[in-house]
Amino acid sequence: MSERQPRRRPRYAQIVDALRSDIDKQVFPVGSYLPSEATLAERFGVAPGTMRQALKVLVEEGVLSARRGAKKIVLRAPRSSSEFGEFRSFAQWAYGQGKEPGGEVLSQSWVEAGEVDARLLRVEKGAPVLNVVRVRTLDGVPVMLEHTHYPQCVGVHVVDLPKDTPSVTNVLRAEKDIEFVAADHVFGVGAVTEAEAEALHAPQGTPLLVHRRVSRDRFGTPLERSEDKYLPNSVSLAVSNTEASNSLNWTSDQRFDL
Repeated sequence: MSERQPRRRPRYAQIVDALRSDIDKQVFPVGSYLPSEATLAERFGVAPGTMRQALKVLVEEGVLSARRGAKKIVLRAPRSSSEFGEFRSFAQWAYGQGKEPGGEVLSQSWVEAGEVDARLLRVEKGAPVLNVVRVRTLDGVPVMLEHTHYPQCVGVHVVDLPKDTPSVTNVLRAEKDIEFVAADHVFGVGAVTEAEAEALHAPQGTPLLVHRRVSRDRFGTPLERSEDKYLPNSVSLAVSNTEASNSLNWTSDQRFDL
């Protein structure tokens, strides 16, 4: 049997890498305009649709501006491993790893806020909360189940998004001026339940890394609470600390339970 050949990266992904490199090298400094979509398509010898797909990735990463019908502006340099956005956003982290994020909404409904919602999202008990469950993929392979509750002020903007939106965070920032700038995180362990097995393509009982998160805007207003369940060998957590600076704490309380 012949050896399996490695899959070639899509052309749009190669273009993304080239543009990231150009921005890193100050060919296009932060604050400058990129050439027009047509000019870039000619440079890379691709169809407009392929060029548009490449630019969309950089827009979703937050590197380029998102205004339609206008030249793209370089908003920031490409990824740094310590950036907050990548730690809070699955899609931004995936793009930084050179992988293609994806996903699909499995269920979505308005529910009444319970005690945990009231406490963590600072809403009245019984207030409308959007409950969204999505399976997330890397290069088409399921790696994580995402269970998120949004307060009504955010949920009304999320509810009508396409079910396969790669990054809800970037859409909210670019189109609704809702920006996630702070979050509390708790990590633990769990196992795939019978209800989750099909979505994750994993046997019941498979161990999981569980990431619980509450995200806020610059005014401290809660924007979401989420529980992300990662399959083994899909992601690891790296943290640096010193005697003088330590953001890690062991905890046994249940403040972020969903």
